[in-house]
Amino acid sequence: MNLIKKQTAGSWITLITLVLAVVSLIVYNVNVNGEGYFQNSTVPKAVTYMIVTIVLLAVIVILAQVNMKGIAGLVLDLAAGAVKIAAPAAAVAAAMTLVSSRIEGFAFIYMSNEEVLHEVQTAANLSSAHGAIANIVLLAAAAVFGMAAAFFSLKKEEA
Repeated sequence: MNLIKKQTAGSWITLITLVLAVVSLIVYNVNVNGEGYFQNSTVPKAVTYMIVTIVLLAVIVILAQVNMKGIAGLVLDLAAGAVKIAAPAAAVAAAMTLVSSRIEGFAFIYMSNEEVLHEVQTAANLSSAHGAIANIVLLAAAAVFGMAAAFFSLKKEEA
């Protein structure tokens, strides 16, 4: 219970960001392994960015629990600050990589000619496109939450 009381707004927002990033990776895997247009259409670079985001956010959560004084505390705070900047940047990179790799598929599914639209907009293709959009939105939300968390302290000031 004391651990929960010790957390700050920055820690909670970072934890929410971590959950969003993990859910985004799960949605990505479901999307790639599911039926539809994006089935087996992997984007390894985006997965790498997502994993980097998750690891960096986990490091932030862990660093928030460490309490050091002196030079070690200063170095720890500087490292936490750098990681708080790198995590949302990796989430943005993952989202942009997914957008750039999925945009052609979105155009094909949503903006085909009237003659072929009913053949292209099958339930499986629409579901696949919606999954990809959800993945991108989750990554963007993780990036925004991560940016917001960077403005908050990870540790409560001791009186």
